[in-house]
Amino acid sequence: GGEQTNDDVARALVRIASALDLPQSAVRYQPSADSARRGELVIVPKDMLNETVEWAGPSNPGGSITDPLVIGQYDDGSPLMVWLPGDPDVGRNASHFLIAGGTGSGKGDAALNLMTEILSRGDVIMWLSDPKAFQDFRPLLPAYDWAVEGGADTEAMVEALQHVIPARTGWLGKHSYRQWTPQAAQKQTDPAHSCAASGACGCPGMPYMVAWMEEAANTLRNLGDDAFTGIAQEARSAGVSLIVSLQRPSYDQMSTSTRASLPSVIALGCDPRDEGFSLPESVINQGAHPGAWGNRRPGYCYVVSGGIDPERYASPGRTQQFTTRAVSLMETLAEWAVRNGATADPITAGAAKAVVGRAYTGRADTDETEPTTVHDQDDEITTGTQLDPEDAAMDPEQDLPPAQQGDDTPGLFGTDTGRKPSPEEARELFARALDEFEAAGQMIVGPKDFMDWCDANGYSRPWVSARLRDAAAEGRLQPTNQTGRWRIVPALTPA
Repeated sequence: GGEQTNDDVARALVRIASALDLPQSAVRYQPSADSARRGELVIVPKDMLNETVEWAGPSNPGGSITDPLVIGQYDDGSPLMVWLPGDPDVGRNASHFLIAGGTGSGKGDAALNLMTEILSRGDVIMWLSDPKAFQDFRPLLPAYDWAVEGGADTEAMVEALQHVIPARTGWLGKHSYRQWTPQAAQKQTDPAHSCAASGACGCPGMPYMVAWMEEAANTLRNLGDDAFTGIAQEARSAGVSLIVSLQRPSYDQMSTSTRASLPSVIALGCDPRDEGFSLPESVINQGAHPGAWGNRRPGYCYVVSGGIDPERYASPGRTQQFTTRAVSLMETLAEWAVRNGATADPITAGAAKAVVGRAYTGRADTDETEPTTVHDQDDEITTGTQLDPEDAAMDPEQDLPPAQQGDDTPGLFGTDTGRKPSPEEARELFARALDEFEAAGQMIVGPKDFMDWCDANGYSRPWVSARLRDAAAEGRLQPTNQTGRWRIVPALTPA
């Protein structure tokens, strides 16, 4: 007493591991909250995580998202579990997660463990942004409510999420929910959770929602931290969890504000210099060192989150491994989710549709035209002159119109020659281009998206920028958080 403190023990952990001829992660120290010189020294002489455990399916298919999500096991053999929604009875807040790990650390398997647990529950929907074109997640694609590959589509998803969150919060408030509970996902038949003064309102329920941003470094860089920080700060009260996955959560990848808004973390192996970005200093002082693993222990991780005993924070765990044998089971899970899982409620779907139109509503189009039958040329012989439909009304005896000024300039749609459009025609063409972007589901645009259009029509980027500003003044576009990027306001469709 008076000579040494718990901090001295924390600094000595690596020497204790050396004395016992054990890896650094096998020795950890849990200081007492009531004493500066007392605590518990934990030594794990045999690593129970050496053998990989293959994923055998979700732990609780058909259960609620409020039930624990099992993503692996600790080094003592106990299940490694996390929670997403809050629980007012135990005082647990809803969780946003950061999944961090270097190349080869098993970050993809960790994501699949968590994702398959989420998708197997019956009262949750998920949005996914994955710039890697669903390289790891393709067997699960049918199960997502909305999935995009990145770029402008991810911008649209983030923009929609910013509008969906207050809409969901408003619905929960009107139905007297202080935070999301499983009851909120059911049809509202309880007068205590009614938006009507006369009794039960019967409104459709609102499932929990998970917004997953995979390989988020580029997204953070393109959209700015403000977008994610605002979402993370407001989403908990809306029954939404944000999950961000990236390799290095360092200051040059995300701001301290965004990092602080993601307090829960699954920290896999990393460069020793990046440990402080993944884990709180207090957990590192207890002996947690993901930098000691690097990419040599795929799946090894530390998990810090609400619902987990803080004494467990420095205990290593390992996620289950996904091999090629898991693909068929993942496809089966996706089919089950389509048939039995939750679908977006009218509030969530309506808010997303109002902001990004077909970028959301067209995500699951399944309309297919009948395949064209190619007949054998020997069976059917077509006679008569065949005309292009555009030429059907043309009089072959009528003279061609006289030449006009500009007929020797580049054409409108990439033809060799053509008349340069008047300002009115050019504005009409620009409006048509916006319609085409909207029809294709691309709801976030900027000058760079019009470069091919400029080349085809002979207009400069400054001219397009001016037209974008005009369209914004007319209400056809709205500015986003990113300079020079605009969100297309869906055109009203006649009833």
